[in-house]
Order: sequence, then C-alpha cells, then structure tokens
Amino acid sequence: MALNLSRNSRVFFTTNVNTYGVVQNTGFTAANTQEFQVLDGFSFSQNANADTVTISEAGTAPVRGQRSFNSSLAPVDFSFSTYVRPYNATTSISAEESVLWNALLGVEDIKASNVLTTTGVTTVTYAFNAGTGVATLTLAGSAMPIAGLSTGTQVVVGGLVHATDTAIINAAGSIVGTPTATSIVIALANPKASGATIAAITMATAGTVKLYKSAWAPVTTTHSYVSTGGSNYNQLQKFGLIFLVDTVYYVIDNCAMNQASIDFGLDAIATIAWTGQATSLNTNATAGAAALAAATVKNTVAAFITNKLSTVTMTLVNALGATAAGTMYNIALTGGNVTINNNITYVTPANLGTINMPITYFTGTRAISGTLNAYLKTGTSNETGNLLADTLAAITSGNSNAIEPMAALVITVGGAGATKVVLDMPSVTITVPSVDVQAVVSTAINFTAAGSTPSSTANANTFSLDKTNDIAIRYYSV
Repeated sequence: MALNLSRNSRVFFTTNVNTYGVVQNTGFTAANTQEFQVLDGFSFSQNANADTVTISEAGTAPVRGQRSFNSSLAPVDFSFSTYVRPYNATTSISAEESVLWNALLGVEDIKASNVLTTTGVTTVTYAFNAGTGVATLTLAGSAMPIAGLSTGTQVVVGGLVHATDTAIINAAGSIVGTPTATSIVIALANPKASGATIAAITMATAGTVKLYKSAWAPVTTTHSYVSTGGSNYNQLQKFGLIFLVDTVYYVIDNCAMNQASIDFGLDAIATIAWTGQATSLNTNATAGAAALAAATVKNTVAAFITNKLSTVTMTLVNALGATAAGTMYNIALTGGNVTINNNITYVTPANLGTINMPITYFTGTRAISGTLNAYLKTGTSNETGNLLADTLAAITSGNSNAIEPMAALVITVGGAGATKVVLDMPSVTITVPSVDVQAVVSTAINFTAAGSTPSSTANANTFSLDKTNDIAIRYYSV
C-alpha cells in the first residue's frame, strides 16, 4: 500500500484533445502540453448525484424503507492557485499561466498556426466614429495572409508602435467586412475613450503586423496581453489537465475554465486562484507518462511579484455631480480582490436505468467584480475620503450619473517596477464606499466592470451590454 502525498504532485495543461475534449494517449508535444507550478491546496473531484425513493403510509406496521439510485455524475470540479510570474522569453513576454488566461477568455489555442503575420503592411490608420463609438484600424499594403479571416473573426493586433497609445492599438478586435490581400479592417474592442485620432502608427519591424486568434497574445517585446475582447462565445477553448500525484496520473477531460480570482493580500506574493469544471475524471498512466515526457518544462526562475508594491488609480469617466470627469483618485491598498467569472453551467441527460454523464457546458454572464480595501484618508485631494464625499454628494443632489457612476480603474500589480501586471478596466460601476470603524478607520470600495461605448463628447460614454471591453490584462517583464 502506498500513500499519495500532495507535496509530490505535478500538474500539466494540454490541448492534445479530440473534438470532444478527451485527452489523447499519444501526440503530446512541447507546443501543446506544458507543466505549470501550483500552490498547496489544489483539488479535483467528481461526485455522483443520487435519487432517493421514500415511502410514507398509515397503519400499525407501515413500510418505512427507502431506495437510493445513483442517477448521474456531476461535472468534475477542479481548483488550484498559481503565482503571477511574468518572464522575458527573449522575443516576447510570457508566463506559465498564459494558457490558463487563454482558456478563461478565448476559444483558439496559443499556437503558431493561429498567428497571421502581415509582412506587406505599408500603412496603419486609426479612425473613430463619434456617432457609433466604434474605432477601426485599417491595415493597408500587399500580399496579406487573409485565409481564415472573415467578418466577425476575433483577433488581437500585435507589432504596432506609437508614442503614447501602444496599449490601445495592440489590442483585441474583430474583422470588419471582407478582408482582401491589400486591406484588412479591424474594429477595436476598447477604443480610445476620447475618440481622438491616433496618428504616426508604425510597425516594430517594418511591414510586419501580427494578428493573433488566441486571447493571449505577445503583442510587443515589452508586454503580452489578454482581454475579454474575444470572449463572447457559448463555449471556450477545449483543454485537458493531468495531475501526477506521487505515481498516479489523474486525467481530466473536456475542461472549461470558469473563474480566476486575483487577491491582494498586502504582505503576500501575487496569486491567482483558478477554478473550473470538466466532464470526466479518470486514471490514465499511458497518457500521463507521454505528457510528462513531451511537456514544456516548468519555469522555476521567473520573478515573483509582491502585492505591497501595487498601485491603484480610479478616474471618473463621466462627471459625478459637481466632481468633473477626469478626476483621479489614488488608492493605497490594504487588500482587495478582482474576480472574473464565466458562470458556466453543464448539461446532463436524465435517462432511466443508467448513470448519466455530463455531455457539455455553456457559458453564462461574464461577471467581473471586486473590492478594494484601503484606509479612509481625508485632508488631501483625491484620496478615499474624497471619493466617499463625492459619491454621497452626487446622490443627495439627485445627479443621474450617481445611479450608474462610470470610472476607469487601473490596478498595477507590482507597482512601477519593470516586472508587473496591469489590470485595466475602462468602465466600472462603483458603489458608495463602506466605512469600517476600527483603530484606524478603513473603507471598502466595491466595483463591477462592464462593457461600454466611448464618446468624443464629455460625459457621454455609456455602458453597453453588447460590448466586450470589460477588462484588459497586460504582463510586463525585463
């Protein structure tokens, strides 16, 4: 008899799955399988649902028995946490958790065939339509690879350079119209809020612009990017997980990443808690051994990020009563959290006489919310005390923007250092900050991120259910 110890465990992510998401026994490569490091406390399990039949009757000798039937298997539940660890992969910025972000927010794999390189681009122009709030990038040139591109195809643009708006133009978007060998038009998911023209756009390498079909994209040599821009799908990327626990390989088929939760413990290292579900759990030594032999090895030298260096700015997008749009609040964190949830639900048949298995899943509302904890500071401008006062004043004055106040929230995990992760939410609704009276009075600011349509007119930005610019995440490293 051998006991399995979690300290001896290893975890692998693979896209070597069939049409139904089932992990294959062969075909593992370093390109489709990688090991990533997890913290203590990971879990995976699959439970059975049971139906119990009971009897209730009158009389001096009633039957009081019961029968229980296993009716179906519940979806597999898995959870684990990873550190946030960007690293410089020479030509791009990467991270072990990049595949997890891609599975949470995208459909296509991170692989070479999902990267289209447009080496013939001669000009890139940006245009903003003030009437619709839509901004487009037009790539003009010659001999562009347009195979697989059509109206609505989701892409991430990379390889562009601009003095001030690099983060705006190297971002998610969708193909507009029919692309040709001389012109590709892309509607950006998160255009410049002011609607101003972005001029003097050039290429990092002359003529080269890259279009990524995956959600995670190494868009420049200084940062990589992932966002909700291409996440409006009923089903997301198929993948499998393999847990090696001591000498036993547990294989999880047809996984779906449901939630990522970033916590800001003040004296802690930046971590992300990942949770998801899948259709089946089994032991498979053949697949496990093949994956172990072929997988990209884990990166043990990437830098860690400490939360105590993190910074937060919250800027009013629309005026809040007498407080003008553009007012910025600087928030010194004592803690907090940002959670991205796909609200996945599984579908399971209900046939009699058999144990039913989950067959598939569908995404629900994309919910992004969080809390910022800070001390309640007064006496200087643009502190948490001012935010509380401004919010209350707008409500008591009957200001309509107080119903759905829009602010732009930027959380820089790791602060001003070269190795950091930036969470950029251009349109969040904030609640009235709560007050917690302790030895030092503190506050909690709850927020919900949503899609929005920008306007070139002040105070005219609007929340929009159909937009996908809820959040963009950028990884930086030296």
